[in-house]
Amino acid sequence: MRPPFSGEAGRSNAGWHAPRGEPPAGSAWSGAVSYLELATLPSAPFWARRQAEAALKAWQMVPEVIETAQLVVSELVTNAVKTVCPQVTQLADSNFGSVGIIGLTLRLLPGRIVVEVFDNDEAPPVLTDPDEECEDGRGLLLVQAVSKEWGHFFPPAGGKTVYAVLRAESQTILRRPDAEEVL
Repeated sequence: MRPPFSGEAGRSNAGWHAPRGEPPAGSAWSGAVSYLELATLPSAPFWARRQAEAALKAWQMVPEVIETAQLVVSELVTNAVKTVCPQVTQLADSNFGSVGIIGLTLRLLPGRIVVEVFDNDEAPPVLTDPDEECEDGRGLLLVQAVSKEWGHFFPPAGGKTVYAVLRAESQTILRRPDAEEVL
């Protein structure tokens, strides 16, 4: 499988790595990057969506791309929270020790945005086909539907990163040289 982007060796959660392996030879990536560490709390998807919105607006993405990225970020972060710390639904003083950390990375590359969510759980994500009665289990189906591609990899330091590649269309691409407004 070809990675959605190339990474540098020795960077924590900063690039693609073959499962338990090394990054591709001669690889390097460039582009804007946004990174946020989140506690595995019920509020994590909210803050992850806010981070995605701020970064993609700064990168001058069109509103449709921002909304799609927010959906993907929300689903992947929600899955990470549920996987890493399923018992934390309400925070009480007695369960602060059970709160984990997840990482959200957004990468702007030519023509695409890569969304990565890192957590310390090594179980791969599982795409399920939930029945109509289920309230859960549709997140990865949504990610698959709106992404160019998605998958996961295992960084050498442990844990896993689930990623999704989205089409990136910036407002500057849509601007005519003689136009005053962004289309």
